[in-house]
Amino acid sequence: MQTRIIVTSALALAIGAGVIAGVTIPNGASAPAALASTPSSASSPSNGASANSSTTANPSANASTDAGSTDGVTTAAVHPGDIYPITKLAAGQRAPQFVVISFDGACKDALWKHYLDLAKSTDSRFTFFLSGLCLLPDRQRFMYHPPHKAAGTSAIGFGDAKLIPGRIANLTTAYNMGNEMGTHFLGHFCDAKGVATWSSADWQSEINQARKFLDNWKSINGNTDPNLKLPFSSRVWVGDRTPCLAGKRSQMYPVFAKEGFKYDASGTGNLSWPKRIPNHKTMWNFPLQSIKVVGYGRNQQSMDYNFLYAQNKGKITAPQATCDRIQKSTYQSFMLALKTVHSSNRAPLFIGNHFNTWVCGAYKNALTSFVKDAHTTYPDIRFVTFEYLTRWLEAQTPSTLKHLQSLAPAKEA
Repeated sequence: MQTRIIVTSALALAIGAGVIAGVTIPNGASAPAALASTPSSASSPSNGASANSSTTANPSANASTDAGSTDGVTTAAVHPGDIYPITKLAAGQRAPQFVVISFDGACKDALWKHYLDLAKSTDSRFTFFLSGLCLLPDRQRFMYHPPHKAAGTSAIGFGDAKLIPGRIANLTTAYNMGNEMGTHFLGHFCDAKGVATWSSADWQSEINQARKFLDNWKSINGNTDPNLKLPFSSRVWVGDRTPCLAGKRSQMYPVFAKEGFKYDASGTGNLSWPKRIPNHKTMWNFPLQSIKVVGYGRNQQSMDYNFLYAQNKGKITAPQATCDRIQKSTYQSFMLALKTVHSSNRAPLFIGNHFNTWVCGAYKNALTSFVKDAHTTYPDIRFVTFEYLTRWLEAQTPSTLKHLQSLAPAKEA
């Protein structure tokens, strides 16, 4: 079954503006298998011009164990310690209320600073899925050989050379704070010959190139600043979100498992406890969840683009009154979803976002207010990364996991 994705012209232009944000364009299908081409009115640029308490130590297994560095990254990096120790739940003990906020794209400087300030002020940690082409300067675009496309082709452009040092600095700060770095791959192709059609070999090529562009960013960019060196390499990647949530699972999952990924965040689901991916038991399925869009009489997946489509037909601009309504609705939707899981099955709440200021910054403002107010309203809330949640789940006993996963999905009032 094909899943039709409609992208407005304005949004397509925003997506393609020099990898400002590597946009995921999700949909409501549980496992999208293919994408139809966008309408002729929407044109994306194709060429360039994101308790018993048994405490587990924060593993350096997510980082390289070899000393030294490669070109522009430190491969012996050790991830900062956890804010919350990982413990096994005792029989009958309620699970912590986890919220995982993730960002696709992770390039724009001002938004890096905004969200890192938010994380610091609320003792939160976020997951950032990096669109790797924002580290590849436009002059080097022909280094990228996307599957089934001409060399130097990208649906989201390439990096502005002047901005890349700042991006390296932001990634460094974020990682050193304890935030997670995952991958959103490279070219973000959502057309009829895009990621939905890729073979295992195609995915392997994309990942190999994504690792290369991150781990060798310094020589690729011709950067000689000795103060700029990432404190991590691509070896810290333990999870991903695919462009458009697309991809043949039978083709991509074997590659992801071979690459050491512990989870995939490209699915869709409900307010229930995560389970491992069938036939790939080393990986967890962390889906975007169907939640109510307050005031709009419908449900949508818990990501800003889905909300944008429900609230403004996918248009990224609107009159101030409409922006205000969208911001209020989004904030109330997140708070309702959190209240629902917190008072019932305590399933982790997953919220996806992009580095954007669509509709007067409504989603940025709503998410910011949500994190601050949730932090105050629910003292036991824990804003954590997917990487942390993976380790927490794997620290529990099989019987605890079986019990949590047997709980009925939370239902919003």
